[in-house]
Formats: sequence, C-alpha cells, structure tokens
Amino acid sequence: MRHWLTLLLLFCSAQTWAADPQGIGMFQTLDKPWFVVALYADGRPDDDGRPMVPQKLELRVVEDSISVRRYRKLWQDVFAVAQEREVWQTYAGDLQAFFQLIKGPLEMNDQLVIEQRAEATVVSINYREHAVLSPGFLPLLVNTLTARIAPVPELRNGLLGELPEDETRSLMRQFDKSEPTLGRISETARWLRRSAPAVTEARLSQL
Repeated sequence: MRHWLTLLLLFCSAQTWAADPQGIGMFQTLDKPWFVVALYADGRPDDDGRPMVPQKLELRVVEDSISVRRYRKLWQDVFAVAQEREVWQTYAGDLQAFFQLIKGPLEMNDQLVIEQRAEATVVSINYREHAVLSPGFLPLLVNTLTARIAPVPELRNGLLGELPEDETRSLMRQFDKSEPTLGRISETARWLRRSAPAVTEARLSQL
C-alpha cells in the first residue's frame, strides 16, 4: 500500500508545477507519429538575438508500442542527421546512456522528461529518474531537434512555435490527456533494476 501511495504522490506532484510550453510538435517519421513533444524554456529568440534557454523537453508516446530497437534507431538517426562526428565523441557517454534508456517497449501514454537541474540533465520515465547526464545534453538535444537542417521538420516547427494555432491546440489536447496508469508507472520503474547491454564505442563511431 505504501508503494502505491508513493507512486500516486509522484503522479500528482508532477501535475502541479507544469507550466505552458514554449512550443509543441509531433515527432514523426514517414508520416508515422511516435511522440508529442513539448519544449519548456526561458525566453525565446527575438530580434535582439537573445538566446532561448531550454529547461525541459517532455515526450508523450502516441504509438501503441515503440520497441527498444526502434527507440534507439529513431534517436540515432536524429543525431546522425544534425550533428558532426565531434559531437558524437564529446557526448559519447551521454548518447550511449540515452540510447539505452529504455529496457522494454514504450507504450502509448508513457512519458519521457529530459530536464535541466542544477549541474545535470535528468531523464525521467513515468515520473521516475532513470539517468543523470551532463548539463549540456538538454541544450544539445533541443539544438539537434531545432537545427536549420532539421531531422524532423514538423517537430522543429512545433518546438519553435511556428505551427498554425489550430494545429497547436490539437497537439496540446492530445498532450494533456496523455497519462500513464499507476500500473504502468510501476512497470517502468522496474526497469531501474535491469542493466542495459553495452553499446561499444566502435558502434557509436559508425553513426
């Protein structure tokens, strides 16, 4: 009973501090949607060139199931399109951890949150922390998704607030109604007990 009460408190507390996102878009490939993605940031680019400082990127699964293999390939392809070899080398440890983050298929309504906290980037799945990465990883991820040559153009436009208002409202409704069940929260929490198979540096260097 105490375990379930703890999960319920995590669930409720996560809902209380959410603010309006700066932008929202759909992560899709070949017209197949995978995630609705919301970006929370301080400021936004303006005519004075003031930089946007990302604080959180929140992904909510809209596909029935995303396998471990598919998840890795989606993100490997994203970084391969937008980033040079030097970035792969600099962030090799973070990329390896991010690609290996899930230990089983993601399911519809699962949530992944990549959040800036003090001197680290914290990655959570369904309200439980699953990885602590370097502080530069969240800005790298946002810059990758919003690059001029974007790996997912529809997502780039959404995160930068460039979608039509009716499309943005539709995505927000889909985002807001997406919540994992308590049973699913408990299930993905058990991933923390598993160790992921290693991704060798040679494999990373090929991407």
